[in-house]
Amino acid sequence: MKKDIIISVDIGGTTFESAVLNKDYLNIIDMSPKWHVRKYSNSEALLEGICGQIRDLLKKNQLSDDQIYGLSVACPGPLDSKNGIILNTPNLKLFRNYALKDKLREHFNCKISIENDANLFALGEWSLAHQEEKVFIGITLGTGLGFGFVLNGDMFLGKNGMAAEYGISSCEWGVWESRICLEYIKSSIEKIYGERISPRTIQKYAVDGDHKAKAIFNEFGSNLGIVLSHTVNMLDPGAIVLGGGLSKAFNIYEKAMIKSIREHSPIFKRNPCVIQESTFGTKSHMVGAALNLKKK
Repeated sequence: MKKDIIISVDIGGTTFESAVLNKDYLNIIDMSPKWHVRKYSNSEALLEGICGQIRDLLKKNQLSDDQIYGLSVACPGPLDSKNGIILNTPNLKLFRNYALKDKLREHFNCKISIENDANLFALGEWSLAHQEEKVFIGITLGTGLGFGFVLNGDMFLGKNGMAAEYGISSCEWGVWESRICLEYIKSSIEKIYGERISPRTIQKYAVDGDHKAKAIFNEFGSNLGIVLSHTVNMLDPGAIVLGGGLSKAFNIYEKAMIKSIREHSPIFKRNPCVIQESTFGTKSHMVGAALNLKKK
């Protein structure tokens, strides 16, 4: 039987989902709904959940294991992509120091790849809409802060495959992602409003002109702007695309972010690059994961 499909899996800090793609054209045939990580109590249970989701997707589309060319997984870093081991990641506790590639091989007899989700997001975005850019950056904003660099059409991974782990780099407030993540938004909401309100609700408040809500996102945008200014100063990219849950509030914090970048980056002030929200959603991760598998 012809091995003509690729399975892409996107594992985040809160949810995971799978997609089946045509191997030759990388078009998405179908995607699963998102399943919640919190439903699972340990690593083996989560692994079984992921495998079960893939099986359900194959069954729904009347596909078999024999048709799978490869399985490509996007997950939070840091990780050892060469050996398929998720390292001490702060945003996926059940899979800390976990040999995911070897575990998946016990269930699927095919080519398997494990890679940082931000790297695959960047590769997917570049492939879908930015192939003219020689230096391209994709950033995921959600449970954590992820960076992916695409240079001349290939992911830049560094010597050990761990390049661009900027979010866990030290700074005056601990690590950068501690103030550029979903948890920071949640803690700011509770501090300012005195109660727990969902970030999505606060986003609506901000759109409606609520000053306290706007202040939360403006501070987030300023913090993000500092990080982006460093990135621009180092790499001088042609374009930066933001993805992940917090990218959906881009229109709210965009002005504060741009102001912060201009204050900290003379390069951006003179020659501003394109910075925009992703329009592809999870599709970027899925296409990036499949493309990375084909390149190997």
